[in-house]
Amino acid sequence: MKMADESPRQFLAGVGNKKKACTECRQQKAKCDAHLNIGDACSRCKRIGLRCTISAPFKRENKRQRLYELEHETDSLRNRLVTESRQLGATETPQTEQHHNELDDSFHLEAVNTTRHRLLSTISPTQNLGLLPPATPSHTIYAPLNIKAPTTTPRTLDGVTVSASDINNIFELYFRDYAQFLPILDPKLSPDSCYQQCSLLFWTVIGTACRSYAQNPTLLSALTKSITCLALLSVTLTKSPLQRAQAFMLLVTWPLPDAVETNQQETNFVLAGLLLHLAQRSGLHVPAGSDEFFRAKMPNLPDIGIVRRSELWAHIVLIYQRSCLCKGFLARTSGDVSPEMSQFQARQQTLPSSLILRIKWQDLCVQCGSAVSENGIRNLTPDQDRSLSIIIRTYETQIKNLEYTAADDRLECSIAKLYIRSLYFLKQDHTSYLATFDKIQQVSRQVITNVDSLMHRASNPVSLPHHIVCALIFATYALLRVLKSAVPILHSEREEARASFFHALGLVKKLSIDNSDMCNNSVTYLTQLWNSSRAFKKADGSDQLSLRARSRLNGSHVVDAIVWWREEFDPHLKAQIQTLRNSALDPMEPIQTGVQPDHIAPQDEQDQMPDFGDTSLFDFDYFMSADLSFSEGFFDFTGSNN
Repeated sequence: MKMADESPRQFLAGVGNKKKACTECRQQKAKCDAHLNIGDACSRCKRIGLRCTISAPFKRENKRQRLYELEHETDSLRNRLVTESRQLGATETPQTEQHHNELDDSFHLEAVNTTRHRLLSTISPTQNLGLLPPATPSHTIYAPLNIKAPTTTPRTLDGVTVSASDINNIFELYFRDYAQFLPILDPKLSPDSCYQQCSLLFWTVIGTACRSYAQNPTLLSALTKSITCLALLSVTLTKSPLQRAQAFMLLVTWPLPDAVETNQQETNFVLAGLLLHLAQRSGLHVPAGSDEFFRAKMPNLPDIGIVRRSELWAHIVLIYQRSCLCKGFLARTSGDVSPEMSQFQARQQTLPSSLILRIKWQDLCVQCGSAVSENGIRNLTPDQDRSLSIIIRTYETQIKNLEYTAADDRLECSIAKLYIRSLYFLKQDHTSYLATFDKIQQVSRQVITNVDSLMHRASNPVSLPHHIVCALIFATYALLRVLKSAVPILHSEREEARASFFHALGLVKKLSIDNSDMCNNSVTYLTQLWNSSRAFKKADGSDQLSLRARSRLNGSHVVDAIVWWREEFDPHLKAQIQTLRNSALDPMEPIQTGVQPDHIAPQDEQDQMPDFGDTSLFDFDYFMSADLSFSEGFFDFTGSNN
């Protein structure tokens, strides 16, 4: 063996009479004396105990690049092993599954040790080996694939402690009932690993799933305010941008109930804007160039791949648009928030077909709302009214064209048609109400039917995302407005629409998670308006077909119905109006509290009314603005009969 090693050394060292250094010395740029002893190793290799070889074709190896390649190879082999074990999981016995898990762990540890050994062999002993970073695998999915710890640590947030058993049960409940609607977290993510990555994401998962956790129903109300404050404070942080974006996605998709007792306003719409801007600050809107959007030494996002970044960004845009549509506000299309349209269209080809279809439907709703807003929504002229009909029909046709490509996603398509057809309520041409009201009631019944079917298929109806619940409420308010009018329905479907309205009331009540949430209050508003003889009626008893509240686009009919409810049933509004009347009559004269005006209900009747409070009247955050037109004489403070 010694002669076999010496012959190539003598040949290579003697070529051209040049002083050749051995491979190990050339790699470390160290001085080599191999040319002095052609048949023996150099002094440095002898001292370190390395094999001394001289090779003519030499290329210096980048240690970091080599480490990255070894880590990538380790992850690929490990993911392959996990995939094969999952395929065999259906027929495995518990002992076989345990054996595979142990083999998986041992393989991972052995691969990491091999990686570190190969790296150490290329580093000079004079370097500080204790400062070497551990070889951790890069993440190729949304959340890191971690091995679940045998025990879970109890966690405390603002004095509220959640036990280990509750944490495990809530995480299991989340991945069973909620994750299917927003698949952004790895099902194998353990609670402790989630907390170590991002405490906000951990508490958001707890706050999302505890709304249906029967073992401890007090957690939702106890953690609501603390989780919201934790989310708002997290915008100043720089670490864990991916996990914080995931947390905001959960908060907007399943909003926490408002803390009424602390005068906390509805924050869902604000969190949707923060979600979009946090994602842009992290570079998710430019998946191929995300590394350009960071200031620290480490990139903002882990290595999750361009395809995964594109899919995550698509979900974020959908959530943002849905939040705007649920509030009746203008939003931005998916192309508007992308820097280059060509790259955006190319990235769409890598997304799932169902996700691409939802993006197209949402963009059409946003574009339709923008066109209607540009056309005008107040005091429409005859030309504007005709233009409004043309705009709605144009986008409704595009929705129908996409409907033929939808295999199973009928609910999302019907929601898109509901948002577009709801804009018919903004028309002021009374001759067109006959046809438009019939179109509205048809799509409203379709949405209610699809939601009912989804609730029967879902193991837990409370797990439905917020935009589906809002669509159900929008459809119910639309049916109320149509049924309370004297406009005949074209296809003689009034009885079917009436039955669908009552069925929708029961569905909305099932979706309530709190006594003062949006669903519970909507049931009260809808029930009282249905039984009212003055709702949506003029003073002479004729129908008030045109909307008075016209500032929320597709949600204007909801705002208008709540305005009618406030005028007739809200005792706080009546007290405010009476105070304004007395102040207008004589600002210096004290208010006579002993006199009971005619329009104020007796005290015993007021006590029977539900007391929602001024700051929590509407979970929609639909507050009256100064430019709303009320009933005639509503603000007649002078009391004159002119």
